[in-house]
Amino acid sequence: MSGMWTSFDAYLDALRAIAEPTRLRLVRLCAQGELTVSELTRILGQSQPRVSRHLKLLQDAGLLTRFREQHWVFYRIPEATGTSQWVQDVLAAIPADDQITLDQQRLDEVRTARAKLSETYVETEVPDWLQLHAFHGDEQRFADAVTRVLSDAPVGHLLDIATGTGRMLRMVGALADSGVGIDLSKKMVMVARSALADAGLSHLTVRQEDMYQMRFPTNHFDTVTIDQVLYLASNPDALIAEAARVLKPSGRLLLVAFTAAHHAQSSAPKVSIRLDDITQWLTDAGLRIETHTTLPGSVLDISLLVASPRTRTPT
Repeated sequence: MSGMWTSFDAYLDALRAIAEPTRLRLVRLCAQGELTVSELTRILGQSQPRVSRHLKLLQDAGLLTRFREQHWVFYRIPEATGTSQWVQDVLAAIPADDQITLDQQRLDEVRTARAKLSETYVETEVPDWLQLHAFHGDEQRFADAVTRVLSDAPVGHLLDIATGTGRMLRMVGALADSGVGIDLSKKMVMVARSALADAGLSHLTVRQEDMYQMRFPTNHFDTVTIDQVLYLASNPDALIAEAARVLKPSGRLLLVAFTAAHHAQSSAPKVSIRLDDITQWLTDAGLRIETHTTLPGSVLDISLLVASPRTRTPT
């Protein structure tokens, strides 16, 4: 964890910040996933101005980070592995306490409320979209295939583009050091955020983001995944180009798409993508296909393509 703090004074500031009861409770809560100020206020039972002051001190000490989604501001522990591990080590030493137990009960209530909103949204507004998952066949077979194609190198820092319900994040997230799922839909972000909390993947986060103009720096992610998004994209070539921009020179892109089944037994929905088109989009983005795995289906095949920059540097 050397180099995690810029100076001895910065390290002392972090110790002072976390060594206060309310702030320690806040860090413990935010270590389990991002939470808004209003949610934290409800859990702690303190005034919003007081909670906001504590959050500001923790942010200044580098123990919390914040991001905005429209009118909401979320707080969580930093994605940096060193800081996150230091915080987790401190939290692991906290003894059982009635206040901590009450905080956890109230956090669970917040998560339950989120889950109910997410369930209502999925059931009423995106059932047709979810029906496409039926063409994946056995979900475990698909998850195993994803794990296999990514097994030759560490996942590292992960980005899942147009994450939807967070399915790919749940499959790959346990293999990642840290990760972000993005979606333009505020409601889908809510669904994915709830799913990650249920799965205990607190080292991952979900953000509302435009997949064509992501606010991430160039060469930022070790692994980028695009799961069944191309048939929904108005400009799939621009999407792949943007994915290539944020991918490290040593990184890889996993692209999952429905492709025409060689022995289709019935007519398929118009969601398949021509492999020639995908290959051309990848080439235009400066990527080359390293592996191509096909999962045969009776209506649609599933193609899992792993691509890397043509100027790829060794991991």
